Amino acid sequence: MPDIAKLLEVHEKVVASELESLQRAARLLRAARAKLATQQSLSSDDLIVLTKETLMTAKPNQLNEIYDDIAAKHLTDKDRTALTRDGVPILLQPDPVWPKLHEEASRLMATSDPDSIEAMDLAKRWMQKVFETTGGDPDLTQKVRDVTRALNDNPTFQAASTASNSMTEFVQQAYAAAIKAGLMDRPKV
Repeated sequence: MPDIAKLLEVHEKVVASELESLQRAARLLRAARAKLATQQSLSSDDLIVLTKETLMTAKPNQLNEIYDDIAAKHLTDKDRTALTRDGVPILLQPDPVWPKLHEEASRLMATSDPDSIEAMDLAKRWMQKVFETTGGDPDLTQKVRDVTRALNDNPTFQAASTASNSMTEFVQQAYAAAIKAGLMDRPKV
């Protein structure tokens, strides 16, 4: 039975993450109102961002249901147990590192090739986080990749996530380049 303090800690992190999302949405709405007051219009990009950040924010229960459905298709019960910490799936726990990696990946996707030293460095840190989750097990790592791809294909999950399948593909290419350059070891099969 998980320790109640750990469960409360995870719940607190989820609530804090939701609060941060709502505060970000409020800031965007204030900025849009101010822009509208001075420019009398909003661009279609402005409206898309507002819609995504304020109306399409999924609730944690929705994300849990989506995760459970997708995980059931890709993971065994043993896999799911291995990917659970304190009674909560690791892939759904707030982790301050992932948004930073996603932001860096977005920037690099726009400015660099996957074989750039910056992209390979990102891939190294990204894969270290993945291996931290999977214990470096190659089969479980592949299953997590499959789950992640399926999650990113889901519109509700996609709207709530800062990641995408194109981002995952970019990192995979950078990972392959890092292995080829000798910056990372070839995964054990």
